[in-house]
Amino acid sequence: MTLQFTAVQSSMESEDGSKKWYPRLVKVGRTVTSDDLAKDLARVSTLSVGDSRNVFDNLSDIFRTHLLNSRSVRLDGLGTFTVTCKAQGTGVDTREEVSSDQITSLKIRFTPCYTRSKYLGTTRALFSGVDFEMYGSKSKSTGMYAGNNNDTNTGNGGDTGGGSNTGGGGFVDPTA
Repeated sequence: MTLQFTAVQSSMESEDGSKKWYPRLVKVGRTVTSDDLAKDLARVSTLSVGDSRNVFDNLSDIFRTHLLNSRSVRLDGLGTFTVTCKAQGTGVDTREEVSSDQITSLKIRFTPCYTRSKYLGTTRALFSGVDFEMYGSKSKSTGMYAGNNNDTNTGNGGDTGGGSNTGGGGFVDPTA
């Protein structure tokens, strides 16, 4: 498993007046679809492609129901999904003035979970053992996630942890 990254220069100047460079993950190839996942799941299980696709279709409806009823949804071994909202620039002076009209957008927050091996008793992160490769290069390197179980994002997919967009992580068009 290798994550591709590229170098991106910040548009903001640092304290010393220079514009720093940061790694940003690159998405390569086309997006994996539900049909692709259904085929992969059918290949490694006793489900047919149609059965797998049916699970995905029903799962998305069930997710929506729970998420829109103010619940978090955790898939063991994957992580927790939670609805969050933004109210940018719409603050009010008192608690009594707060209303849903202030909400400007809804987003889904995903927090990867840690799993426990019932045989080894150890904890490993979803992202442990990841290699990194500079986009267009063939030399792999390891970062803080490669075999590191001491990641600062602890928790079992609950509402703690999280992350930052510092240094990227979004889509980068590798041709740009």
